[in-house]
Amino acid sequence: MKQKAQLASGRLPLRQMHIFAVAARHGSFKKAAEELCVTPQAVSLQVRSLEESLQFELFVRLPAGIQLTAEGGQLLDYVERGVNLIETGIADIRAKQGRRQFNIRVSPWFAVHCLLPGFSEFEARYPQVDFNVRTALRFPDFSREDIDVAIQWGFGQWPFRHKQSLIRDDKCLVCAPELVRRKPLLNPQDLLQQRLLCTELSVYLWQQVLEHFGLDTVVERQAMPLDSQASQIEATLRGLGVALMSEDVAREYVASGDLIQPLGDWTVSQLDPALMPGYWLIASESLDDLHSDTLVADFIRWQQQQLQANALVKHRIATE
Repeated sequence: MKQKAQLASGRLPLRQMHIFAVAARHGSFKKAAEELCVTPQAVSLQVRSLEESLQFELFVRLPAGIQLTAEGGQLLDYVERGVNLIETGIADIRAKQGRRQFNIRVSPWFAVHCLLPGFSEFEARYPQVDFNVRTALRFPDFSREDIDVAIQWGFGQWPFRHKQSLIRDDKCLVCAPELVRRKPLLNPQDLLQQRLLCTELSVYLWQQVLEHFGLDTVVERQAMPLDSQASQIEATLRGLGVALMSEDVAREYVASGDLIQPLGDWTVSQLDPALMPGYWLIASESLDDLHSDTLVADFIRWQQQQLQANALVKHRIATE
């Protein structure tokens, strides 16, 4: 009954599983006992207790020894796979002992367009380092995660000592031509009647823009937060609302006639320089400064060189 309670509560009898696997491998309780340095009776009792807790037999007891039942053979397969997985994990941990883990958290758009192109070349400089790159829309929790460097979209508002702007992301207000035919957008006041397209992180930007125009509203009621910039672009092109879109992308669609700037040709930085977001590099607070760690410093230099060579973003590189 005790073993049944253990299984019901999710605590597997791992010691008995091990004894069962050894007995199955030898086909004998006696030989298993010799390997385990216990008596054959102890092995037999442990296996019988396991069978009672599982409520099915693992072996057929024969005069010449023991033979796995169909259920026993199936369980043995799972046990051996589990042991192999554990051994692989142990080997992996041992292999990483003495190797540095360099953990990077990065906004999805930046990862695709700015970090991953050419990243394998940077990795090759440090064969003794394990690089772990994960994308995250939200700002990561440095206090709970082991993070060396993060690259995130925002306004640089985070209370970190080690942060620097990498590229600007100025925005233009745009919409599809058909939208204004359905809902006039002649002045900022008309924004109160429009759906505001944005990503989860840029709801705040809409709030600041509307406040700049002196409009009092709960932005969340009008906002349609989308999962990515690509989704925001698609929704804007389909006339689902008004968007604050990255300047270079917006101007490309305006030039083709797919989008318009209904309130005039301006960017959020022209309304207020403090409104312009961008992508920022933030390093762990455990560093004395951004250049005290050779690997971090080299990564920053490499990333800046990559941005300089990237035709998509080099004109947006921060100059501060």
